[in-house]
Amino acid sequence: MSRLIRSSLLISILFLCACQEEKSVVAEILRPVRTIVIQHPNSGKVMQYAAVVDASQKADLSFKVSGELIHVYVKQGDEVKKHQILAKLNDTDIKLKLAEAQSTFDKAKADYDRGMTLIDKNVISKADIDTLKAQYTSANTKLKGAKNNLEYTNLYASFDGVIARKYSENFQEINAKQPIFALNNIDVIHLKINVPESVIIQIPRGDANRPIVAIFDDIPNQEFPAVFKEVSLQADEITKTYEVTFSMASPKNHTILPGMTAVMRGTQRMTSKDKMTRFYLPSHSVLKDSSGNYVYIVETVEVGKGKIVKKLVTIGEITSNGIEVFSGVYSGQYLVTAGVSKIADGMFVKFTANP
Repeated sequence: MSRLIRSSLLISILFLCACQEEKSVVAEILRPVRTIVIQHPNSGKVMQYAAVVDASQKADLSFKVSGELIHVYVKQGDEVKKHQILAKLNDTDIKLKLAEAQSTFDKAKADYDRGMTLIDKNVISKADIDTLKAQYTSANTKLKGAKNNLEYTNLYASFDGVIARKYSENFQEINAKQPIFALNNIDVIHLKINVPESVIIQIPRGDANRPIVAIFDDIPNQEFPAVFKEVSLQADEITKTYEVTFSMASPKNHTILPGMTAVMRGTQRMTSKDKMTRFYLPSHSVLKDSSGNYVYIVETVEVGKGKIVKKLVTIGEITSNGIEVFSGVYSGQYLVTAGVSKIADGMFVKFTANP
């Protein structure tokens, strides 16, 4: 009897071991895979271009008259307000010319006024009064010019902005129209990109109001919204690209200056050429065998477990966004992106379905 009991215990132990071994075998084939969710492409391709920062307003400021520069009131980097005086020329000679012009005007006006009283008495002829009037008008014009020239010895800011560059120093002889300062307005900045004709031609007229952001390498994890401003209607003769300008408010916590670089990123809407559904998948996730191009999709079986399904696909070109896939997959499916060489159609895998 004891021998029978011992035999029964031995059989039970062997059965339990076999079950545990079978479970361990099942656990071993649940190979983990990495997936991504296939996204619907209606938002269009992600496009990005290198951009160069420029000031929204900029001007080279110069005097309208020549003279010696005797006062420079600002330096590079100073913020200035519209109509603020920035520099001054020596006005001694111009004041002397103004005094001379004033004297000539006073005499011409007195002669004209006297002539008007004499013509009524027929003492002078109409031709004489016309001559006096011409002299008076000429003297008045020269007086106004002399007053303007005196005012032109002061240089004022044309708009609110920052002195980007100073070209001259005190006590230099300055010629008229010679640049003294470069004035920039960087409260609002412009970002300029060059877009090829293959992209420009696909953008409908008036279709400029689409989201676009500016990204700066030295400002990580931040995107700054920008708006379309204008596009050049003539292509560059060498590059055959069109200059497109966007504008954005200058960040308050960062200093963005003209000449800096950024990346403009946005989406290209689908056109009539793109009406067929297309997805952009990682190129390494698309495989090929005798049956054609295919991908591996994971279908959820239960929590933590999925089944590999081989899907034949129709592909297009390889782009910067990935390889074009026109058929065989749809939005929301889980695409295997890592471990594709270790799996096969129908295999069960370890899988977490994340939205």
